[in-house]
Amino acid sequence: MPVSVYTGSPLHPLFALAKELEARGLGAAVDTSISVVDAYVLDPDGGDSARLRGCPFAFRRAVLRADAHSARPWWWLLWPGQRFEREIAEPEMTRLLPVEEYADLARRIASILAATPTPPPRDD
Repeated sequence: MPVSVYTGSPLHPLFALAKELEARGLGAAVDTSISVVDAYVLDPDGGDSARLRGCPFAFRRAVLRADAHSARPWWWLLWPGQRFEREIAEPEMTRLLPVEEYADLARRIASILAATPTPPPRDD
């Protein structure tokens, strides 16, 4: 049974998720103003990971929002929109896990990012 992390500061789960992501070798950026954690692939060459964060497939955004029915906080995963030949698919959010299951969410995000392509290395 997971220990609840939502007993103190409402910001604690955001930083707990970021720490779990970093423990799995990913970069993490917390934006407390909108209750999100961005997870991104680090540059394997040790350089600036900003170019990877700009790639829609090299990062995922975890959003902490209340469930509409229970008002209990849940983690949602934002899937990036995609461009197709004749249309653009809007981003969508999927409800995943209750707030206290941040370690499992970090594992899932790491698995998703490990299975997605990253941009080719730069020539400079």
